[in-house]
Amino acid sequence: MEEKKRTKAEYRSSLRSKRLIREALISMMREKPFEKITITDIVRTADINRGTFYAHFRDIGEVLDSVKELAMSELHEAFGELTPDLIIANPHPLFEALSALIAKDKEYYRLMLSVEDFRNSMIESRFRIMNYLLESTAMQHYASDPKVKAQIKGTFDFLISGVMHIYIDVLNETLPLTLEDLPDLLTRMIGSAVRDFVELR
Repeated sequence: MEEKKRTKAEYRSSLRSKRLIREALISMMREKPFEKITITDIVRTADINRGTFYAHFRDIGEVLDSVKELAMSELHEAFGELTPDLIIANPHPLFEALSALIAKDKEYYRLMLSVEDFRNSMIESRFRIMNYLLESTAMQHYASDPKVKAQIKGTFDFLISGVMHIYIDVLNETLPLTLEDLPDLLTRMIGSAVRDFVELR
């Protein structure tokens, strides 16, 4: 029993240390570019010693990878119970969930997207999203023809890339829209593109 208590306490302590390190990195990113952040900066901001840092991470790149994994996990959770069929039929709930998630900490996502490695990971994730949407009943029907499947992939690539860049531009305030504007706007745009594609078949 004592061993179990000690194991749980160590696990909680480990989780807390990792959280402090991740938060310190994000905090430092508000002050200077990622490339200029040092381990000394992080341990000072997190109020931990270097040994604690090295018990969890080899370098700052690993901390960033950990932050990226958490952020991507949160973004994937925005899909919730939405199946490919539901998203194709009506993407509005997905965009609502995504906008609500980002709105909880806009500065956090803005900072993350300012890091080239994270931004590239986000953009590359469009292929996973594309393959997920191709599992929908409607897309399976059309995708039985290889030429049409390639056209669907091209259309999805265009739409998903566009959605990602609109969110990035809104976060960077280079587009005069709010996160609250996006679900309706994007749903109309995507609905129109999907209808046009179906009508052309």
